Amino acid sequence: MRIINIIEIVDNNVQGIESFGIHEEQLKEDVVAQAEHVFKLKAVENGIMDDDLESAIENGVYENGTYTLNLVWSYIDE
Repeated sequence: MRIINIIEIVDNNVQGIESFGIHEEQLKEDVVAQAEHVFKLKAVENGIMDDDLESAIENGVYENGTYTLNLVWSYIDE
């Protein structure tokens, strides 16, 4: 199973992790869109400019001072 993790870090401490699992029977595009939407919302809440959103998603990271938001893919053997 593949997993998309959104990890929020404030002052070098993990403040939250949201995970989106992708099972074989699910449509990958739907889960990816959902995870990217959550990433965008959190980034906007923390000051990202609209012009920088797509770049942040593509790179999997947004930083603003002591706030960092990461979009990380992982894999778990079932």
